[in-house]
Amino acid sequence: MLVKGKKEIMLAIGTFSLIIMLILRIFNLQLPIMDFFEGVFTGLSLTTNLTYLIIYSKEKNQILNQN
Repeated sequence: MLVKGKKEIMLAIGTFSLIIMLILRIFNLQLPIMDFFEGVFTGLSLTTNLTYLIIYSKEKNQILNQN
């Protein structure tokens, strides 16, 4: 089980990665390395945000089951 602070850090990393990916897409430099970084930040954003949502839903279900 993750500590509460680590869960929020995961959400912040996912959001920050999404913002960086969007900024790279706006500037749209035609370099292969930019495509690589855009893919890396997209994947990082997807995995951290989905992991946060899964952990959040499990914690909510545990709270609801206790009551």
